[in-house]
Amino acid sequence: MTSESLETRRHRREQLRDFLRACRARLTPADVGMVGAGRRRTPGLRREEVAVLAGVGVSWYTWLEQGRDINVSSEVLDAIGRALRLTGPERAHLYLLAGLNPPPAGEAPAGEVTPELRRLVDAWSPRPAILRDSRWNLLAINAATRAVFGYDDVDHNCLVSFFTNARYRGMHVQWDAVAPAVVAAFRADAGARPEIRSSRGWWPTSAR
Repeated sequence: MTSESLETRRHRREQLRDFLRACRARLTPADVGMVGAGRRRTPGLRREEVAVLAGVGVSWYTWLEQGRDINVSSEVLDAIGRALRLTGPERAHLYLLAGLNPPPAGEAPAGEVTPELRRLVDAWSPRPAILRDSRWNLLAINAATRAVFGYDDVDHNCLVSFFTNARYRGMHVQWDAVAPAVVAAFRADAGARPEIRSSRGWWPTSAR
């Protein structure tokens, strides 16, 4: 985007804050396949729930929603857009509010699976096949994966499912011993990506 004044930038960040809060407030945990726990002071998803769905750190997402001056990539914006169930025009609006040029109309979001990739995953049957992104979000799975690992329509992230999918947990006789290694593998994959590396706030307590 072209250069902007400090006042324009401040106003844009305020609009980003209001937009993300409004999008978060219109969703419930049930809408995104999560189980709501405890009484909620405000309607909609919590910030940490959006962060988990998008595969980013809670602190980092909080900073983004607060309109802080942080770096954000198109890949991350697309992950947040998917987590918040944004429409095409809403996704473009998110890009503009984040200070990035939106992708051309009709361009697939980062991480979207092409028909060719989906056919390749399906062709692996009867062997399980999983296509995931750098945040371990499930992009595509085949029927064998559903049968073997017990994944269903509410499973969107490998790490989250490892801790919340009862059937998947039951496959590991020594689950408590395996869990720290799984979290360590996720952290290793996060590498130098700051928006993922800051996700310490949502590690499941049983893995700490």
